[in-house]
Amino acid sequence: MNEHLGCTCADTHWDGRSTVPEHCSSNFIPSGWELEYASLNQEGPNCAVFYLTGRCLHFGGRPARIGVLIPGDLTGDALFAHIYRLMETYRPFDNRFSNGAYRSDLSMRARWYMDQDDRKLGEKNAQFLKLFHEEDWAAVEDWIDRNRAEEPYTEPRRDRKSTLLYAVLERARASGDLKEIEPILDYYLPNEQEPLSPEEDTYLTDYSFSAVPSMDFGCEGIYVDLSLVGCFDDSGKDRCSIGTFKTLRSDAEASRLMGQLCGVLMYHTTQYVNENIHRYTPAKELHAEQVRKAAQTSKRSQAKGSGT
Repeated sequence: MNEHLGCTCADTHWDGRSTVPEHCSSNFIPSGWELEYASLNQEGPNCAVFYLTGRCLHFGGRPARIGVLIPGDLTGDALFAHIYRLMETYRPFDNRFSNGAYRSDLSMRARWYMDQDDRKLGEKNAQFLKLFHEEDWAAVEDWIDRNRAEEPYTEPRRDRKSTLLYAVLERARASGDLKEIEPILDYYLPNEQEPLSPEEDTYLTDYSFSAVPSMDFGCEGIYVDLSLVGCFDDSGKDRCSIGTFKTLRSDAEASRLMGQLCGVLMYHTTQYVNENIHRYTPAKELHAEQVRKAAQTSKRSQAKGSGT
C-alpha cells in the first residue's frame, strides 16, 4: 500500500533517532478518519488522500495522522468502493489475523481497530458518509443504497469471545438473574477496564460448543470459570475460557450464589447463541445455504418463464 506519512509530530518535531513508521508503531493512537479531496471527479494522479487521524503519545497527545493516496484514475462507484474498503481494512502498524485478533505494540490502538471491525453496517455507512463534502452526500447515499444496504448473508457480523461474555451478562442482568450474585463479586475478567488481550479476543465462528462453567475454591475466595467446550472456531482447539468470576467470600451462602452463577451463565450463553445463531454459523454452511437459496430462486424464475 502506498503510504503517505502525514504525522504532525514527524513534520515538526522529528528527532531522527528512528524512522517514522517505527515512531508511529510505538506512539500512534488512532481516533478517526478523514478524506481530503477537491472533487469526486478527480483529475490528475493522487489528488485525494485518505487519513487515519489520532494522537502521538511521545509528544503528549499531539494531533497526528497517517494515510494513503487515492489513485487518481478512480471515479464514481470505483472510487466509493475503494475508500469504503480502506475504511474497513486500513490498519497500519498492527498485524490483523483472519480470526479477528491483533498483534500490536499498543493495545489501545488494537482495540480501536477491533471496534472499527465490529461496527454494525449502519454505523459504518454513517461514518463513511461523513467523510465526504455535504454537497456530495446524495451521490454517496445512492452508492450506499445500491451496494451496502444489508450485510452479505455469507459474511455475518461475528461475536468475539468478549462480545459473547458481555452479551450474556447483559441478558442475565436484564432478566434479574444476577441481582443477588453481583453484590458479592470482587471482580470478573475480562471487563472494560481490563479487557481481553487483542491477540486472544478472537471471533467465534461455529456453534458446535457447550457453555461449561466450573466452580472452585482458590487461595482466597471462590472462582467461577466459564468455558466453551467443543468447536467454536477453526483454531483446532476444543476448549477456551471466556470469563472468570471471583468472590472473596468462602461461606456457605457465597458457595450457593456462585453455584447459582454457574447455572445462570450456562443458561444465558446457550439462549443468546441460539437467538443469534447466524453469527456463529460456519462459513461453509452459510455458503451452502446461499447456493441453495440461489438455486430455488432460479427454479422459480424458470417456472414463471415457462408459464408452468
